[in-house]
Amino acid sequence: MKNSLVVFWDWNGTIINDAQLFVDLMNVFLKEKKLPAINVKEYREKFEFPIIEYYRQLGFDFSNESFDDLGLRFIHNYKKERFKANLFSGIVDVLCLLQQHDCKQFVVSAQENSLLLSAIKHYGLEKFFVHASGVKNIYAKGKISAALKLKKTFLNNDNCKVFVVGDSLYDLRVARSLGATPVLVSFGHYSRRRLEDKNCILLDSVNDLKNFFLTQIKGVD
Repeated sequence: MKNSLVVFWDWNGTIINDAQLFVDLMNVFLKEKKLPAINVKEYREKFEFPIIEYYRQLGFDFSNESFDDLGLRFIHNYKKERFKANLFSGIVDVLCLLQQHDCKQFVVSAQENSLLLSAIKHYGLEKFFVHASGVKNIYAKGKISAALKLKKTFLNNDNCKVFVVGDSLYDLRVARSLGATPVLVSFGHYSRRRLEDKNCILLDSVNDLKNFFLTQIKGVD
């Protein structure tokens, strides 16, 4: 029996082009604290998991302020603005390509689950995914557990060739936890420099991603 392809997609910075939105929202808080504003280039060098480390890099001092409270305020603002972000140009073509070749596709995200599901619906992408799973909190904790649960629930074919597509080192950890092939993209929330030399596939454009999967599909046809 031929191997089948399975793709676990990250959401933010992989399917949705929202780095600038995250920068704009953060700059509101930085201005409040009289801390230096950031641009997208700086953001892509500093953004980190766990999220609290990213805030600390920007100069926030949590000895006098609650990280949880700040995170709640950030999500409140994010909910109001999140649909200003667009899908990456060409990404729907990649989803269509995989669907046309009967590849199982999932979304596993560090975004809170209800926000993730409403976003997928808003952009009209539900038809592409067998299932989508976010985390149970607003602090990006639990993505690996969510991925493992998806695998256990939906994949029982040892012949599947599994890929995790994402834009961060968090996605690399997800891939390794699944025993999957990591495919990292350098156009999201992490700079290319931070993703290099990690013993994984690294692609620089959506077109590169499409060509990569075309090659994989030919290998199993």
